[in-house]
Amino acid sequence: MAIISGPALAQDTEMAEPPVESAEPADTATATTLAPDQQSTYDAWAPAQQAQYDAWPSETQTYFWSLTPERQELFWRISDADKSTLATLPPEQQTQAWAQIEAQAAGMPAPTADPAADPTQPADPTADPMADPTTADPATPDEPETDEPM
Repeated sequence: MAIISGPALAQDTEMAEPPVESAEPADTATATTLAPDQQSTYDAWAPAQQAQYDAWPSETQTYFWSLTPERQELFWRISDADKSTLATLPPEQQTQAWAQIEAQAAGMPAPTADPAADPTQPADPTADPMADPTTADPATPDEPETDEPM
C-alpha cells in the first residue's frame, strides 16, 4: 500500500497548488489586495499619485496603510527611497525617524495639494518674491538710513 498511496498523495498535493500562470500582474494585485476603505482612498488619488504608490515595494505599500492619516500625509512628502528605508526599519528606529519627520514638518507650512492650482503660493514658501535684500527694511525705524558702507 505504501507504493500506491505515495504517488496518489503526491498527486493530491500537486492539484492543491494553484498554477503559476494564473497569478495576477503586480500592478493589478495591489488594487485587489486593498481593504474597501483603502481602495476608495486610492481611487480618489490623482493618477500620478496612484502611479507613485504602485511603484513602491509591497512592504512600503503595506507600511503606508498602517500609518495614521496625519503620518500618511507626511509620508507623501519624503522621497521614495526614504519611504522604503522607513518601512524596513525596526519599530524603535521608525519611532525615532517619525519624531524627526514630524519636527521638520512642524517648522514648515503644509503644501497645497497642487501648487499649480494655487498661484498665490510661491515655489519656495519661505521666499518673499517682493523682498529686495539690498534695501533697508522700512519697518525698522531704529536703524538710520545712510549711504555709508557697513
